[in-house]
Amino acid sequence: MAKKLTKKQLETHLQHLDKKELITEVGKLFSRIEQVREYYQMEFGGKAEREAVLADYKKQIRSQFYSSRNANPLDPKASELRKIISAFKKVAVVPYDIVDLILYRVECAVEFTNDFGDIDETFYVSTENAYRDVLQLIEKEKLHDYFRVRCEQIVNDSSGIGWGFSDAVWELFNDYFPDEELDEA
Repeated sequence: MAKKLTKKQLETHLQHLDKKELITEVGKLFSRIEQVREYYQMEFGGKAEREAVLADYKKQIRSQFYSSRNANPLDPKASELRKIISAFKKVAVVPYDIVDLILYRVECAVEFTNDFGDIDETFYVSTENAYRDVLQLIEKEKLHDYFRVRCEQIVNDSSGIGWGFSDAVWELFNDYFPDEELDEA
């Protein structure tokens, strides 16, 4: 089995390249790898370019819940949703966008449940975990003011959902927004 190239070996190789050769190498990556293009679009583009990449990932999230042709329900897989979010984390340059996408994933799950009724426990556990993860990221990045309303709306929209989900979401919201009173929607 061939040995994998290490980061150190790559750095050593790149140090021996001149500026033109480095530009060529980056250009090859840009041409061949979609995530590299997305990363540079997020890094060097403006707000509109960042939003376009985010919108594409939101579309991928939504397509896990609803078919694109007729909005029929699908069988959303937590593993696929995690893959989409993980791929976005690799290209995102600001935490705000990551929070936005993970919250959107939770919003889609709650909407899906409200549209089609009770789902299985695994579905709710993965959604609860995503909600916890996003609240932790909001806390870490101090983004409470930007996302409070959406987080609260998830609590309101989850009211009455089974498997202990609505209670768990409410408790999580109160853990991360302890001084807030819920507005009734």
